Amino acid sequence: MNIKLLISLMPALAVFLLLMGLYKTFLEKKIQAQEHIQDLLGQGDNKPLVASLLGKNQDNILKKRKKNKSGQQSKLDALEIKLERANLLITPNEFIVICIGAALVCGLLVWLGTGGNVLLAIPLGAGGAGLPYVYLLLKMMLRMQKAAATFADVLDSMVNAFKTGFGFSRAVQMIADNFDDPWGTEFAKMAAEMNLGSSMEDALFGLASRIPSQDVDLFVTALLIQKETGGSMAELLGNLGKTIRDRYKLFQKVGAISAQGKLSAGIVCCVPLVLCGIMFLFLPDATLKFYTNPWGIGILVLVGFWMCCGIGVLFKIVQIEV
Repeated sequence: MNIKLLISLMPALAVFLLLMGLYKTFLEKKIQAQEHIQDLLGQGDNKPLVASLLGKNQDNILKKRKKNKSGQQSKLDALEIKLERANLLITPNEFIVICIGAALVCGLLVWLGTGGNVLLAIPLGAGGAGLPYVYLLLKMMLRMQKAAATFADVLDSMVNAFKTGFGFSRAVQMIADNFDDPWGTEFAKMAAEMNLGSSMEDALFGLASRIPSQDVDLFVTALLIQKETGGSMAELLGNLGKTIRDRYKLFQKVGAISAQGKLSAGIVCCVPLVLCGIMFLFLPDATLKFYTNPWGIGILVLVGFWMCCGIGVLFKIVQIEV
């Protein structure tokens, strides 16, 4: 096939893959997920679906527990966990398609902007494949931060539910109804799992796998111990909520103290990128010659390696564990 024909088909293929990925991400999967959650909670019209999915869901939960205990995970499984933690309603294969579409679009834009420079379009297009992954990590980080900030409020609501005589399942459903994402979503998943026949232990282990937090691990451990030994669950969760709230306040104080160092590290990291942008703006011809020259590419790779090392050292210095 003619090379020119392949190059002319690249824009259409890139736009098609990007639109398909956006459709899968924002429209189709959200509708399917909403209908699926309603069926799992017994709120939809297809209640026989709950019985048909019962055994399958139980097997999936047990497989996940065995996988977590053995510590063996494939890359697709790890990607699926990250998508679940970021609450992106797509499969790993669909996410890979979106990455390929982003790479093609970035490569095409660079190729058109540089007048058909393939040597520059290929590496920058390959780098564009990482943009969806960066978005995934950013969304997951923001969601985990929001979860940590509001977890004490969730425990207070559960304490109030237990004091009014609610059981564990009813308290979980109350959190799912009254809280927004992430806790409303995660407790809705717990309620769905228990409605499908999963035990309290399986639902708690699923929550701990979706929200990687020391506070959640402590919450799960406390509930499992209380189930074996007995006692007042309201008093237990009240003390736990107070501990988690004090710990989060300490974390906020440490973050405020180290904010100046993090800002300095961020500025130092952004200076080389800003300088490259300024050079490309005022000296485009010389900058393009440097980027396309083999010596220039080698220097950029070496500088990028040491820059990544410096960024890692800087953020390691200002990162303080609480």
